[in-house]
Amino acid sequence: MNFGLERIHNLLEALNRPDERTQIVHVAGTNGKGSVCAYISSVLRICGYTVGRFNSPHLLEPRDSINVNGQAVDQNLYEEAFNYVSMLNKTGAIGASSFECLVGAAFYVFDKAKLDFVVLEVGLGGLLDATNAIRNPAMTVITAIGMDHAHILGHTIEEIATAKAGIMKPGCPVVIAPQDSEKILDTLVNHAKKIGSPYQLVQPSNFIAPQLCQLDFDQVHYKYPIRLCGDYQRMNSATAVTALDWLYRLKLIEMTPEQLAKGMQETKWPGRLEWITSIDNPAILSKYGLERILIDGAHNSPAILALRNYIDSLQLKSVIWIIASTAGKDIRDMMLKLIKPNDIVFAVTFTQPAGMPWIQSTEPSEIAKEATLAKNVACLNLEEALKSAASVCGEQDLVVLCGSLYLVADLYRILL
Repeated sequence: MNFGLERIHNLLEALNRPDERTQIVHVAGTNGKGSVCAYISSVLRICGYTVGRFNSPHLLEPRDSINVNGQAVDQNLYEEAFNYVSMLNKTGAIGASSFECLVGAAFYVFDKAKLDFVVLEVGLGGLLDATNAIRNPAMTVITAIGMDHAHILGHTIEEIATAKAGIMKPGCPVVIAPQDSEKILDTLVNHAKKIGSPYQLVQPSNFIAPQLCQLDFDQVHYKYPIRLCGDYQRMNSATAVTALDWLYRLKLIEMTPEQLAKGMQETKWPGRLEWITSIDNPAILSKYGLERILIDGAHNSPAILALRNYIDSLQLKSVIWIIASTAGKDIRDMMLKLIKPNDIVFAVTFTQPAGMPWIQSTEPSEIAKEATLAKNVACLNLEEALKSAASVCGEQDLVVLCGSLYLVADLYRILL
């Protein structure tokens, strides 16, 4: 990967800086970026604004990364945008990467739609990420930071936090989510102070009933239901609500507590602690014999620990795991955090994601080798694993598919 902002700046200049004709909320972090983007986008739409959203990597196909008013851009417009940007890249001898061209294509689409807001997720890191070519965001947001992509971003948590903090801009407000360590928080706050970025630290919301949150500010008390599962949604949802409340107080949006509650309730974010049941998706039963399956794209240490904590809250007898992972991830750490002695592990691979040749699946044998605590381990393909899981899953057991969003995407494809 060749990081740097010169190429994407040149590309955006060739597009006549479409990023400067909309208001942008820029979101970086290790975990929670996607759901925070989804919450903010959903509430803004309920408030009557037109909203674009950019997330990466894509889930099923590249156009999924570019979302306008809650819908992935259609294939024809995606091809029009990408082809036009690729032409500018070639004729201008810019040398932009495929990801930089994707960011350019997203802004081409957003500009054509004349949107009120764009919610922009960082691809990797922050400081040198292509999305950081924007110069005047309305707000930046830093979600939870953990050790991930250390070979690129730095081998200490402070180095990684500094890379994420690189999206902050002088004079631009930044919302900082709860962090796991004082080192991370101090790094972020010190950077905000250094560059003159007004900051607000997020306080987690409280569950006052199942899936019903409350977050209190000086002059307003927000109560809002959420669909997304996991205790960490107290932090993710509060991060989004804090950002939205600040946008409101800055008079950049009009919003009522009722609109916020409706937008939060309607937020969906696939592949993160998501339940798929035979009621919602009959194919899971008819094709594979499963009544339900929990899927989660957790692929780094904090997310894996959050997945295990959620599963522990369900008080199960055992878990049947279907696991794939991207090459280079710490498989031993994943297995130590996830697997308990009564569990069964089916190690699988995922399909090579389109347009991302640098992403490779870990060999199932490598996963199996590290699953030493499991009662049984087997290396299968995904469909075999689903059928085998169904055959051994008792009433007090649960099938969990996890380890990579690319594996989650493969499951969606076979259930379509």
